[in-house]
Amino acid sequence: MLIFVLLFSAFCAYRIQFLKFDYDFEAFFPNENNELEIYNNYRNTFEHDNEFALVALENKSGIFNKAFLFKIDSLTKAFGNLKYIQKVTSPTNLKKLSFGGLLPSQSRILHFENEELYKEDSITIYQSQHLIGSFFPLNAKSVTIYIKTEENLKKRQCDSLAKSIEAELAKFRFDDVHYVGRIFAQNVYLENLKSEFGVFLGLSFLVVIIFLWFSFKSIYGIIVPISIVLISILWTLGVMSLLGKAIDLMTVMLPTMIFIAGMSDVVHFFSKYFEELSKGTDKEKIYKLILKEVGFPTFLTLVTTVVGFLSLLFSSIIPIREFGIYTSVGVVIAFILSYSLLPALLYFFTPKKLVTAHSHNNRTYNVMRTGLFWIFRNQKTILVITSIVMIVSVIGIFKIRVNNILLEDLSEKVKIKRDFNFFDENYSGVRPLEIKVTLKDKTKSLWDYNTLRELEKVDRFITMEYNPGFLISPASLALTVYRNMNENTGTGFPVKEDFEPVLEQLKKNKNNKEIKKIIIPAGSEARISAKIRDMGSIKVTEHNKHLMAYVQQHVDTTLLRFDITGAAHLVDRNNSYMVDNMTQGFIFSLIVIAILTFFLHRSWRMVLVFIIPNVIPLLIIGGIMGFAGIELKAATSLVFSIAFGIATDDTIHFISRLKIELGYGKSLMYAFKRTYFETGKPIILTTFILLGGFMSLMISNFQSTFYFGFLICITIIVAVIADIFLLPVLLFLIFGKKKK
Repeated sequence: MLIFVLLFSAFCAYRIQFLKFDYDFEAFFPNENNELEIYNNYRNTFEHDNEFALVALENKSGIFNKAFLFKIDSLTKAFGNLKYIQKVTSPTNLKKLSFGGLLPSQSRILHFENEELYKEDSITIYQSQHLIGSFFPLNAKSVTIYIKTEENLKKRQCDSLAKSIEAELAKFRFDDVHYVGRIFAQNVYLENLKSEFGVFLGLSFLVVIIFLWFSFKSIYGIIVPISIVLISILWTLGVMSLLGKAIDLMTVMLPTMIFIAGMSDVVHFFSKYFEELSKGTDKEKIYKLILKEVGFPTFLTLVTTVVGFLSLLFSSIIPIREFGIYTSVGVVIAFILSYSLLPALLYFFTPKKLVTAHSHNNRTYNVMRTGLFWIFRNQKTILVITSIVMIVSVIGIFKIRVNNILLEDLSEKVKIKRDFNFFDENYSGVRPLEIKVTLKDKTKSLWDYNTLRELEKVDRFITMEYNPGFLISPASLALTVYRNMNENTGTGFPVKEDFEPVLEQLKKNKNNKEIKKIIIPAGSEARISAKIRDMGSIKVTEHNKHLMAYVQQHVDTTLLRFDITGAAHLVDRNNSYMVDNMTQGFIFSLIVIAILTFFLHRSWRMVLVFIIPNVIPLLIIGGIMGFAGIELKAATSLVFSIAFGIATDDTIHFISRLKIELGYGKSLMYAFKRTYFETGKPIILTTFILLGGFMSLMISNFQSTFYFGFLICITIIVAVIADIFLLPVLLFLIFGKKKK
C-alpha cells in the first residue's frame, strides 16, 4: 500500500508541472434555449462584441489643449502600429463620411493642429449627441481612444498586446490613464487565480495545523492527517493534469474544498482510534470497531457530500459541472486514503502522548455534560427560538434579488475595476448592448427606405431608454451620412426623395468590410450595437422589456424581428439559468438524502428529523442574503447545494452514534450522553477546521469567492448549533421521553 502511494504520488507530482491556469470568459455562457448558438452565429456574421479596448486619458485642466491633443494623436498612431490591432479611432482622427471606423465621415471633427478652431470644434462636438459619452465626456476633462483588436486572440497574444499598449502609454505623461477590455481583464483574472490558488491552500494548511495541535498536542497528530489530505489533493490535481483540465475560476477553490472535506474523515478516524486506545481496547480490534462505529457514518457523509457536489451537474455551464466532478473525485480519494493509508501509518507507529490526550478526565466532557442537561431542561425554548428564526429567515428570503454586474467580482483594489467604474461614471459605459435584426419579409430589404425608418424608431427609443455611447446601426449609419453630406443637424428622418442619394451610396459600398459589420450585403440581417453603463442585470432586463414592448407596439413586426444577444446578455441570462439549475440540484440532493435516510431508519419521522436541522442553515443564509442585500448569482447559488451536503455530516455522525448506543441496550438518556461524549469533540474540531478552511476564501479579490466562503461559514456555524441544540430535542421527541 505504502509503495503504491509513493509511486502514484510521484507520478502526480510530475504531472502537476503541466497543469495550466485558464480564464475562458465564454466558458461561463449558458447553453439554454439556443441563446449561445444565436450569439455564435451573430458574431460570426458581424464581429465579436468584446474584441476591443478603451483607453481614457485625462487632462484635468481641459481637453482642448494643443500639447495634450498632440500627445493623443501621437499615441493614436503608435497604437495603430502595434501587432494584433485592426483599427484605432480617437478624437484626433475622427472624420465625416468615411466608410471606415465607427462613424461615416468626410472631414475632420477636431482640428487639433489649429487652436483657432478649438472653440468652433468644441461647439460642434458637444452638439453631436453620438460623440458625447463615446469619445468625449460631459466634463471635457478626458478623451477616449477606441482600439479594435483582432478576433479570437489567444492568451499569449492578449498578454503581448496588453504589455505593448501599456509600454506606449508609459512614454507619455497624462494626468491619469484608464483602460478596459478583454485583453486586460483576462490577465488580471488569471494572475489573481494563480496567487489565490496558493494563498487559499496555504492559509487552510496553517489553520488546520493550529486546530490539530490544540486537539492532539502532538507533531505526529499534525503530520499524519495533513499528509493524507495533501496526498488527496496531489492525486486530484495529477488526474486533472492527465485529463487536460486547467485551473479556472471555479477549480481554484478545489484544493481548499478537498483539504477541509478530507480532513473531516481523518479527524473522525483519528479521534476514534485514540479514544479506543485510551480505553485499553486491543489494537487488533480497533480497526473493525472503527469501521462499524465511525466508518459507516463517515461513508454516509461521503455520499451526502458527493451528492451535494454532483448536484452541480444540473448546471449547463461546463466549468461549474467540472468543479462538481473533480471535487467529488478529490473527496472520494481522501476517504479511500483515510481508511487505507491512515490505518497503515497508525499500525507502524502510535505515540503514547496521543493516547494520553484522549483520556476522559478533562474539562471538555464536563462542559458537554452540562450543556446536554441544559438542552433537555429547555426543549420548548429551543423549539420556539428555532421557529422564530425560521420565520424571520423566510421573510428575508423573499428580499433576495437575482442580479449581475460586470467585473463586480473584482475588488475595488484592482485597477481594472476602478477603470471600469471610471468609464461608467464619465462616459456611457463599456457594457455591450447587441441586437440582431432579421428581415422577416423576404420581398423587402434592410436597405429599403421604409425599413430604415422602422429601424430609426428603434434607434431613437434605445437612445432615450439606455443613454448609450458608440451606437451603430443601419439607420444611424445612413442618417449620419445624410446629415454630414447636407450639413443637416435636424433630428427628424428625411423624406424619401432626399434620402435616395445616401442609400445609393451605401448600396454601392455594401461590400465594404466596415459596413458588413453592421449589415450584410444581401440586406437580410443587421445589427444594432452600443455601449451602455453597467447598471446591473435587473435594470438592464427592465430596459430590455421596455424595448421589446415598444417594438411590439410601434414597429412593424411582420417586417422585422429583433433578438437581444451579446456576451453581457448571456452573462445576465446565465444567472437566471443558474438559479433554476441550482434549485433543481438542491431538490435532487434533498430527495436523494431523504431516500437514503428512509432506507437506513425505515421511518419518515427520522427523515424529517434529519432534514430539518440541515435545512435551517440554508434558510438562515437565504435570510441573511435577503436582509444584507447579497444578490443571488452564479457563485452564490452554488452555496445551497454544496452547503447542504456538508451540513449533513455532523447530523449523520450524531444519529449513527445514538443508534449504536441504543443498540447496545443503553437507556435513552445514557445513550444521549455517550453520543455527546463520543461525537462531540470530533464534530467541534471538524467544525473549526471547516471554518478555518472556508474563511481563507474570504480574503479573495473575487467577490464571488468571498461570498462563497462567507456563506458556507455561516452555514457551518448554524449547522453545528442546530446539531448540538436542536437535533437532540427532535430525536428525544421521536424516541419518546424515558426516565434516566
